[in-house]
Amino acid sequence: MKKIHFLKALKKSCFIFFVFTMIAVGVNAQETENGNQSEEELEFNAEEAFEESEEFKRNKLALFLGYSWIPQGEDEDTGEKETIFVPSIGFSYEYWFTEKWGIGTYNDIEIVKYKVEKDDENAELERENALSLAVGAVYEILPKWTAIAGGGLDIDKNETLPILHLATEYVILEKDSKELSISFSYNNKKYYDTFSIGLVYGKKF
Repeated sequence: MKKIHFLKALKKSCFIFFVFTMIAVGVNAQETENGNQSEEELEFNAEEAFEESEEFKRNKLALFLGYSWIPQGEDEDTGEKETIFVPSIGFSYEYWFTEKWGIGTYNDIEIVKYKVEKDDENAELERENALSLAVGAVYEILPKWTAIAGGGLDIDKNETLPILHLATEYVILEKDSKELSISFSYNNKKYYDTFSIGLVYGKKF
């Protein structure tokens, strides 16, 4: 049974990273094509890009695909404590007040069923397709590198938990108003913690 759950999670993980690999390849292919343009076209594009850069884009929509690991998980067969790995998908929206500060909503769903140990109780908690809804402040530390801090709720049919959400993102590919970033996040969900890594594909407008 444990092996079956592991294989299912592995298949989901491979699919998630295959999708974003295809996106990254597409962006690189487009950049290579642009590199073959004539000098006149490049000059024209540079002027156009400069004009666009003068217009500050305050909104950003993004899709997240990634994986979380949970140190306080439980083995479904034996009930013993073990670290478990959970695939997740989500989306976010950010509104930037200035070029340094903004506010956003960060939402994701864990597409699996699992059990965890409660920190302060001799009991277990079952989570099934838990939906996390968080709101936070976002700050640009350096160009392409942002930090996020906020809170919200983690909801499923068994129990709703308060969460503390901390995250950071770094842009690894950028084309026009589109970005591909790598994301690291930490969530404290009252009884247990989750650590996540994933890819974020976003568009500014």
